[in-house]
Amino acid sequence: MALREFRVSKQALAMALGAALLTSGCITMPGDRPEAGELPTEWRDAPQTVGANGQDQLVNWWSGFSDPTMDQLIAEGLAEGPSVQLAASRVQAARAQSWSTITRFLPQLIATGSGQYTRAIEGPELPSATGGTQVEQGTASYGAQASWEVPLFESPAVAVGAGAANRLALADERGAKVALAADIAQAYVDLRTAQNSLRALEVAVANSDRLVGILQISYNAGFAAQADYDDARRQAEAQRARLPGFVIETRRAENALAVLRGRAPGTEPAEIAAALAAEGAVPSLPITSAPAAPADLLRLRPDVAGAEAQALIAAAQVGVARADFLPRLNITGAINVTDNVLGNALGVGLTRSTATPLISLPLFDWGQRIANLRQRDEQLEQSFIQYRQTVNVAVAEATIALTSLDQGARALNSARVSEEAAESTLRGRRAAYDAGLLSLTDLLRAEQQAIDARLSRINSESSQARAAISVYRAFGGGPPDAMPRS
Repeated sequence: MALREFRVSKQALAMALGAALLTSGCITMPGDRPEAGELPTEWRDAPQTVGANGQDQLVNWWSGFSDPTMDQLIAEGLAEGPSVQLAASRVQAARAQSWSTITRFLPQLIATGSGQYTRAIEGPELPSATGGTQVEQGTASYGAQASWEVPLFESPAVAVGAGAANRLALADERGAKVALAADIAQAYVDLRTAQNSLRALEVAVANSDRLVGILQISYNAGFAAQADYDDARRQAEAQRARLPGFVIETRRAENALAVLRGRAPGTEPAEIAAALAAEGAVPSLPITSAPAAPADLLRLRPDVAGAEAQALIAAAQVGVARADFLPRLNITGAINVTDNVLGNALGVGLTRSTATPLISLPLFDWGQRIANLRQRDEQLEQSFIQYRQTVNVAVAEATIALTSLDQGARALNSARVSEEAAESTLRGRRAAYDAGLLSLTDLLRAEQQAIDARLSRINSESSQARAAISVYRAFGGGPPDAMPRS
């Protein structure tokens, strides 16, 4: 009867141990999760026709510019860009760290070996196990030792923390790709803007110089006032003073495109260098609807995913701190073989096995553990606040990006209308000049006005392209699987 009762108690102990393993995550892990605050139901300054396929616009969004050179630059950047390579390396490091953290709960096994040599120098000789005496003896021992800290309470929290660290690294990698694609697209737009503005301004300077020449002849002949001649010179030099700025901007954009793709400036392949130097319009990316609804930002934005992962890491640290108050179970065991190697000290060889369970419970350092738990609780609360703030910032960035896009479209439309009007006026002035009804000075001024309208249109196109890039940056570059894998 006593033996039966003992067996029942062992079964109860095993069931209790299993229940502890299954419920340990509930015991230590906090139940709270990061939550966003109230979000708008729709965007205020964007078309509301998101539709089921609205997010399709986000996949390889830069291809919407229909510029093969930009496509090639972004493809190279995503493959060779240092920022993406560093982010990918951090992902691998996080995975290795996660595995290292989890494996500390696996059993540890080590091999052991030792020997002992004894020799009688003075006094009686050494006894032999078979009778008689001997001058020297030698024994050798070898075996294996195993130890295991049974993961009763801490392992679920550690596993959650390791997984969240991996998610954080993946979010950082996706964020690096989104930023790199946007930065390359922006640098390319800046390059085309500077090139087109430089060419238009060079024509303006040439026209201004022609006007100065005409007024100088008229002034010398007494047909023009000195004030008109000086004003023309001022305008010509003011236009010429703007040229270096566009040259500098062109070089800056070229250097940015090289560095973003992991190249030193001045080392571009001949094919890319020729494509960048060739004339090209400022690329445009029409957007007919918002890429996603406000609530979708929680899934699309890498920084929101990273903030959520940070909150999970903080929750896991709370779980570990709580587990520090609970018992720990360590099991150690060993198998050891001892044999004679010299003399006969043992008689026959010995083989022994041992097993030692150890349960430990903290008693007198609870003050430190309580302080640590309070710190982890506050850090968890901070991570929740940071998550909500990250979501709010994401909504704000998306809102201003869509507003800039909407208002930029209006400005671009006005700039194009203004350029068309200036070109129409110029055509009329040329016809009047050809008929002898208009002076060359008035014709040159009309040409200058047309060039100013062209510069304004180029600047508006650049602003609109920047706004489009900002929209896709604000929407996280698309779903997590939209960015090409490195």
